[in-house]
Amino acid sequence: MTDDKDRTDAADLGLDLGGNDDAVLFRWLVACLLFGARISQDRAAAAFAELDGDGVLTPDALAGASTRHLVALLDAGRYTRFDDSKAAELKQLGRDVRERYDGRLSSLPEGARTSKEVSERLQGFKGIGPVAADIFLRDAPAAWHP
Repeated sequence: MTDDKDRTDAADLGLDLGGNDDAVLFRWLVACLLFGARISQDRAAAAFAELDGDGVLTPDALAGASTRHLVALLDAGRYTRFDDSKAAELKQLGRDVRERYDGRLSSLPEGARTSKEVSERLQGFKGIGPVAADIFLRDAPAAWHP
């Protein structure tokens, strides 16, 4: 996070959302799940970096990861307050994106008539509440804003 602003965005995490790329969108959704909790942005960013560096930020990898492994990664990023519950949410997020959208988050906003409808779809994922959905949509590509 830079010193001249009070929020972390996708670019701060090295994510370019301009291409509506499924892999990048998924990584951003995971980041938003982490940032949506009552925890410091620095810790959420550090936990994201640990998960990203380990290579588990794909729907298949998260769904197949052990809870113990995810907790260890979250702990390494000092995301300890919610480590067990977040590990479970991360695993479920991987399963849900894979099962509901065939791993392609870019298809989630298809057919939505309003941004509110897109937000509600995002909130259908365990661990993505209104705050996390708002964070996601703040930086999402134009395709996500009907």
